[in-house]
Amino acid sequence: MAKQSTYEKNIERLNEISTLLERGDVPLEELLKAFEEGIKLYRVCHSILESTESKIQTILDEGNEA
Repeated sequence: MAKQSTYEKNIERLNEISTLLERGDVPLEELLKAFEEGIKLYRVCHSILESTESKIQTILDEGNEA
């Protein structure tokens, strides 16, 4: 099996955090820490997606030049 990418691992962790936040039986301090981690992971994932989109657009633009 192929090694998961950072993006995939981050999405998996975001799903775990989402489940934790939705449970409602976690102390507020733990919820806040999980929320902060989730925001950081979201930003990393968003950056990865923007970079990937830019690379795809570059590839498409190069294909149009040919």
